[in-house]
This record gives sequence, structure tokens and C-alpha cells, in this order.
Amino acid sequence: MENITLIKPYTILANGQFPVHPFPLDILHESKTIICTDGSANALIDKGINPNIIIGDMDSVLIDNKTFSGQLIKDSNQENTDLEKAFEWCIKNKIKTINVLGASQKREDHSFGNLYLLSKYCDLLNLTYVTDYFSITCHEGNKKFSSFNNQIVSILPVEHIQHISTESLKYNLSNEELPISSRGISNRSLNDNFSINSSSKIWVFRSHPE
Repeated sequence: MENITLIKPYTILANGQFPVHPFPLDILHESKTIICTDGSANALIDKGINPNIIIGDMDSVLIDNKTFSGQLIKDSNQENTDLEKAFEWCIKNKIKTINVLGASQKREDHSFGNLYLLSKYCDLLNLTYVTDYFSITCHEGNKKFSSFNNQIVSILPVEHIQHISTESLKYNLSNEELPISSRGISNRSLNDNFSINSSSKIWVFRSHPE
């Protein structure tokens, strides 16, 4: 095992649901640097793909140390999840833009925890969680999104939003409040882009092309 050269694009594979939809699978296959969080390496290797880096406390990964040619980074800190350890490592190594697969977990508490990690690190990293259904990002302020006609767009507030406006959505908001609720679920894009201006952090879910 040795240090490797870090090459864009970067993907973190978390130890959740392994993707089956073509959209996240294409991202995985096009990645030049794949960072696995502990046991997610098992699923990746089972698919015939070798990770470049494995990060975690190594309590569930099953690899042959003699044949693994990537970088193994053991972090036994039990205060942070393995995904958080991967984010911290990326910050330390000046990796900025990352797709994250497998963040939709087999356990709901892990899934919610990963969403809050997205809101915690979105100011430090350009993160996109990609599931079999959505690309999920977290933003504050004014942001323009690439889209397609009739794309499902859901906007969920991380906290109570005092002011939020949208453009090019079927149900637009105009300098409105958005409390913590389900109000922003299942909107639709009307164009090849839309924009959101929010006074506080929001999670934005965008569906994949069919």
C-alpha cells in the first residue's frame, strides 16, 4: 500500500445502498479517484472495481493487505462517522468537488445523519449526494441549477427559512417564509435551468433523467 496520485473526478462511496440506477453508476465508472468508507470497499470490489483509497476504523472492510494496491487510511476516532472522516481527509488534501454515492443508507438514522453532514460541510466542500433517484445538494444564498423540463425538484429547509424566492419552477416562491415542513416537496422545473435564493441553508433534490 502506498500513497497515490489524486486525479479528478473524485467519488466517495459510503457504506449504504450500492447504486443500481445508470446515472450514479456512470459517475462511479467515470471516476478517476474512488474513496471508500470502510465496508463500502467490499461491495465495490465485489463489482470488480478496486478503490483507490479506503478510510475508516476498518471494522468491516475485508481486503487482502498483500494485494490491495491503494491507500489504506485507518482512523479509529469514534466521535465521527466514516463518511465524516472521508470529508475531513478531502479537506486536508485540498479535494473540493466530490460526488458521494451510497449516502442513502440501509438505516434511516444513518440517512438523516448523512443529510446533516451535507449541511455541515457544504461551505467547505462542493458536495453532491447521488442516489438512485436524486442528486442532492445543500445551499444558502442565490444559486442557479442546471435542469430539464419537468424534472422533480424538492426543496427542504435545514432550518426555518425567513426569505426564499425561486424562478422557473412550476410553483414559485416569492420572498416567502419556508418553515420546516413538507411544503417544498415535488415541485417541477419548467426549463433547462432554475434558480433559488434562500436566506438560510436548504437541501435541494433534483431527479435524474429517465
